[in-house]
Amino acid sequence: MGSWGTALYSNDTSSDVRDMCNEVYPLVGIEKGTQLILEEYADIVNSDIIDNDYADFWFALADWQWKHGILTDVIKSKAISLLESHTGIDEWEGADVKKRLAVMDKLLDQLKTPQPEIKIPKAKIVKPKHKPGDIIIVLTGPKENDPENWIWNIEDCAYNFIYSPEIADKICETLNPPYDAHDKYIAILCVGTEKTPHSQYVEGIYDEHSVYVFYDYIGEQKPTLDTLQTCGFVPKYLQYASETGTTIETSGWCYKLHLFTYSFRLPKDGSEQLIEKVFNKEEASRFCELFDSKNYLPDISWNMELFDAFGEFFEEKARLEKANIPYDNLLDPLASNPDLRPKNEISAIIKKQIEALD
Repeated sequence: MGSWGTALYSNDTSSDVRDMCNEVYPLVGIEKGTQLILEEYADIVNSDIIDNDYADFWFALADWQWKHGILTDVIKSKAISLLESHTGIDEWEGADVKKRLAVMDKLLDQLKTPQPEIKIPKAKIVKPKHKPGDIIIVLTGPKENDPENWIWNIEDCAYNFIYSPEIADKICETLNPPYDAHDKYIAILCVGTEKTPHSQYVEGIYDEHSVYVFYDYIGEQKPTLDTLQTCGFVPKYLQYASETGTTIETSGWCYKLHLFTYSFRLPKDGSEQLIEKVFNKEEASRFCELFDSKNYLPDISWNMELFDAFGEFFEEKARLEKANIPYDNLLDPLASNPDLRPKNEISAIIKKQIEALD
């Protein structure tokens, strides 16, 4: 396991143990949580090799339990024994030896003092931010609040090689003029929710995220509900690569996305502003009917922030419009998005690009 420093949690084992503690104890309680942790790390717990990795596990578990008032006598005794014998210190070199000993001695002193009262953090299970039919109209931030001119601004059009050659040849690498969306209105629609497992260790508990789509609208006038009800929806190209990043496993056109909830908070720098939320359940149904009539990816694009998602979706719109290539906003039953290269061709191009960098 890797280490990047002498601090208690500056290694893979300790940080992973801490993360698991934060995840399982709020979900299943003290006794079951400890059982799950010991089972997950059974190879270390039952190992005959008493090394630094072995010590990291017990140090992290003892520290987390002590800080939350649930340190058991067995784990306390185990950790203190390892600390007093300076287990694993022979794996450190130079000045790091002294630093690591200081960390171990500090933890030893802590474990020998009375622990705080029991305080298990609450489980942070995600609930949907919006319900199907919620329409969020946003006024993007002004240009003066974007000195580097990159938020709400699309200038580069990368990855044109994903398209079939006859289409890729028409697409420029840059937009002239750039696609400037400062001080413009955009709108997103919640079309449903998606459940994902909350924990890799505890079954039957799920996070539930709102699923959104971008209306095919960007303008200086705030759109009315009547306007949006006649709009289509913006697609984007989506690809999932293998763990090595060289083989494309999924590729195609998608429309749906996730947004982190803080995307809807008013930022202090004025980069975006929540203007209005209206509800029209029929709009969610309209999208689903239009989408289900087509053969596009059901996959959902994960994005952190609203402006990140805007950049990804509207970049496709901008590059295709610049090349006078139509895209499918779902309104025309006969329309389809531009043809893409087969996945194996995209993989081969990406592999060559990586090799050229090496």
